[in-house]
Parts: sequence; C-alpha cells; structure tokens
Amino acid sequence: MNRFQKFHQSVVVPYLWLMPALIFLLVIVFLPVAVSLILSFYRFTGYELNIFNKFVGIYNFKFLFHQRYFWISLRNTFYFVGSMTFIQTTISLFLAIIIFFGNFKYSSLIRMLIFFPGVLAPVSVSLAWRKILEQDGLINQILHTSYPWLSNVNLAIWCVIFVNIWQWVGYNLVIFYAGLEGINKELLEAADIDGANWTQKIFKIVIPFLRPTIFLNALLNLIGSFRAFDIVYVLTGGGPAHNSEVFTTLMYYYSFAPNGPSKMGVGAALAFVMFLAIIAFGIVRIKLLKEQKV
Repeated sequence: MNRFQKFHQSVVVPYLWLMPALIFLLVIVFLPVAVSLILSFYRFTGYELNIFNKFVGIYNFKFLFHQRYFWISLRNTFYFVGSMTFIQTTISLFLAIIIFFGNFKYSSLIRMLIFFPGVLAPVSVSLAWRKILEQDGLINQILHTSYPWLSNVNLAIWCVIFVNIWQWVGYNLVIFYAGLEGINKELLEAADIDGANWTQKIFKIVIPFLRPTIFLNALLNLIGSFRAFDIVYVLTGGGPAHNSEVFTTLMYYYSFAPNGPSKMGVGAALAFVMFLAIIAFGIVRIKLLKEQKV
C-alpha cells in the first residue's frame, strides 16, 4: 500500500463518512447563527421585502442593553440556569437514591409516575398548572385564599421554575437510577461490614461513583434552561409587566409578538447574545469536567 492509499484511508475516508453529519450541522446550526448575526446589524421589522436594507451597525445591541426588559430577562435566565443545574439535579439525585436504596415494593411504578410529566407536551402541562395556580384555582381553594401566584411580580418567575422542574425532574431521575445500578454491590457490602452508616455510604461511595452522571445531568439541564419558552409563555406570557421574561420569550416579544415593537434586528441581537452565553457556559462546564477527570 503506497503513501497516497494510506492517506486516503486514514484521512479522506473518515471525513467522507462524517460529511453528511457536518453538512446537516452546518445547515441546522451554524447557518441560522450566521444569518442571525448579520440580521442583528440591520433594522428590520418583518414587513420589508429586502431584509438587508437598513444597516444600523451596533445600534440593535446598544438599544438592547439599554432596555430594562433585557436585564430582567438576563436575571430570570440565570435563575433558570441555577435552578435547573443545581436544584433540579439535586432533587432528582435525592429521589433516585431514596428509591434505589429504599427497596420499595413498587419502585418501578414510582419511577414511572415521576417520569410521566416529561412525556407530556409542555404546553399541556403549562395550561394545567395555570388553572391550578389561578386566583380561583385548586391551590387557593385548598389554602382558602385568593393569592395571585402568577400575577405577583416577585413570585411569577419562581412559579414557572417550579413547574419546569416538576415536569423534567423525572428525566434526571432515570439517568441517575441507571447510574446507581452500575455500583458494585460488593463495595456497599464491604462498607456495611466496616460499620459505615447510610450517610457515609452515600457521600463516600455513591456520590463519587455518580460524579460523571451528575455532571452529565447538570450539563443537560444547563442547556435545557436556555431553551425554556413554552412553559414561560403559556403560564405568564412574560408578565406581569415583563417580570418573568427570559431570553427566549423576550426574543419572541421583540420579533414576532402581536403587541411587540416588531424589531427583528433586536431579536436577532438577543439571539446572538444567548448563543454566546450558551457557548460560555458550555466551555466552563467542559473545563470543569476535565478538571474532575470524568
């Protein structure tokens, strides 16, 4: 076999096999990002025939950064990121450990019930919870009050986060449970012989063993938190007074909402800011994974 044939088999052929996936990635991911970045430098309302007609430079970014709504959506997006990355991951890990070591008779049924909301459409879940959280809804009937859960400026975003965690915690639980089944039972038995209590086994054996799974779930939740739209939009519509806006709903408001300003250039600028934020968080997570030697 000559040098050309070796080069062809070791370099050219693998890239030929990867070419369909690379083309798909280019069209689905990088092309929209490029178009969004270009559009962010133009003033476009969605009604002009020529998209790239009015070049405004960085005006859309300056306009965006001077809007109070942007900083509210940034704060709420960080609330989502923190809640899903830490709170949802912790709750699902705790539930998985309880179910796995609890030796419940119907553990499969319990896991199925917790996982079930995840197979429902987010819009359906949001509509159901909106009825529950309304002033004359089920929660207030039980509490004999008429508290405005979704109309409270400070509480609305946390109601949305609660519903989001309620729906998706089952996915993390299933992944953690699969990881727990990979633990060497002899290791746990040896810990029992050495007199280790339940807490010591969890923090000295189980948690270190599940470290790769914990980082995986945290990374999945991190990515998912930036994509939150339907639950926020259906539950609160970004209100009251835009105080539950996140990046995705604010992007919709500026670009497509009937009551919005029809500033698609500003929406594109916000989309690019969100893309950079996801990249930044992704890089941090990858570095943490490498440091943990996962």
